[in-house]
Amino acid sequence: MLARRSEDTRDRLLETAIEHFSERGYNGVSVRDIATAVGITPPALYNHFPNKAALYRAAVAAAFEEKAQRLLEALEHPGAPAERLADFLLVAASEIRHSPAFRRLIDRELLDGDGERLAFLGDAVFARIQIPFMALLRELNPDCDALLLSEMVLGMLKQHDAMEGLRPHLALEQPAPRDPQQVAALALAMLRGPLGLEEGT
Repeated sequence: MLARRSEDTRDRLLETAIEHFSERGYNGVSVRDIATAVGITPPALYNHFPNKAALYRAAVAAAFEEKAQRLLEALEHPGAPAERLADFLLVAASEIRHSPAFRRLIDRELLDGDGERLAFLGDAVFARIQIPFMALLRELNPDCDALLLSEMVLGMLKQHDAMEGLRPHLALEQPAPRDPQQVAALALAMLRGPLGLEEGT
């Protein structure tokens, strides 16, 4: 029973840490802030994590793990390369839509992260997905610039959701946000030229 309560507290610490870090940045959040939000004391938090950096790494890794598994399954299933690309784009667009705190955290860290935290994000988050994604792009077109394409595609998938707060203030028509299927379909259409894919693939 005690072990179960400790595990529940650890899970709540991880969830709360992602929310706080995404809203105020790593330097804007203290261990006390997170402990208080969970309803424990800072010394009790240290029973689970030795310091704020360890809590941050564990929270990012936990938030990304399920997303990584779904993205890797889309990239690695035995279908044709074009089918795997379409599946990956849909899963990525869906994960981005349904994980606003994680998306905000990545954006914040890309702007404010120090070398150590950026190295962690590169190794623990981006490389796990970007390397196999680049391999798939090269499988579709060995001559493509897989690094540039992978960065542009991931940024493009994220941008529609990132604009949500700004969009009502723009002098533009105001349609409802596109669903992940629409975002993924447009991304696939835009990739056909660089990858040499025929219409309908």
